[in-house]
Amino acid sequence: MTRRRLGWLGPTVFGVGVAVAALGIWYFVTARPKAGDVIDTFDLGGGRSLVVRAEQGGSRSFVELRAGDDVKWQALIPHYAGSRGRPALAWCDSVVSVRVERDGRAEVFGLSLENSAKVGAFRLATEHEPITTQPGSPITLTDHIRSYEIVGGSDWHQAIAVDLRTGKGLWKVDLGPPPITGGGVDRNILWLEQAGRRRSFDVATGREEFVEQTSNSP
Repeated sequence: MTRRRLGWLGPTVFGVGVAVAALGIWYFVTARPKAGDVIDTFDLGGGRSLVVRAEQGGSRSFVELRAGDDVKWQALIPHYAGSRGRPALAWCDSVVSVRVERDGRAEVFGLSLENSAKVGAFRLATEHEPITTQPGSPITLTDHIRSYEIVGGSDWHQAIAVDLRTGKGLWKVDLGPPPITGGGVDRNILWLEQAGRRRSFDVATGREEFVEQTSNSP
């Protein structure tokens, strides 16, 4: 597998994305769009949280950084791909990545945790477009060092690891047709449930460690 190490500001990310210039515009909140209902909330510790909201009367979404009840910044993004309890967002100490969906594309937007300034964006699995978010599948998993983006369709699935600080693609694994039904990060292992089995991958390399049958499998 060939690696391409280009970051948030590069023209591609690990061969699976395109530059933000081709994707559209990052919007800061203005007088016109209004934030609506809360979709999900993520605790950053120290009294800070990231809140994802629907757009009032629209199809887009908002991300905001809060310190207690004080909104530090708020940004308008395309439609958030996640839902409550099904995250499509990851963060490290300096960057927030948000998975969005638009016009049959799976995209990741990156913004500064300090002030919401756009740091880049890219598309996932462009060779498979149009793409829809798969029901029941994890979307974004994270250890706050990397994000692990799960993307797929009726006959294919991929896991893509991205360095959160730099936006560099680290590795990509083709997972095959069966749906991904669960996942998480445990120390040095990314684990995914697929076809009644738990598959485990080294977080640094993407190398598959082993395949084990889950307890509820026949």
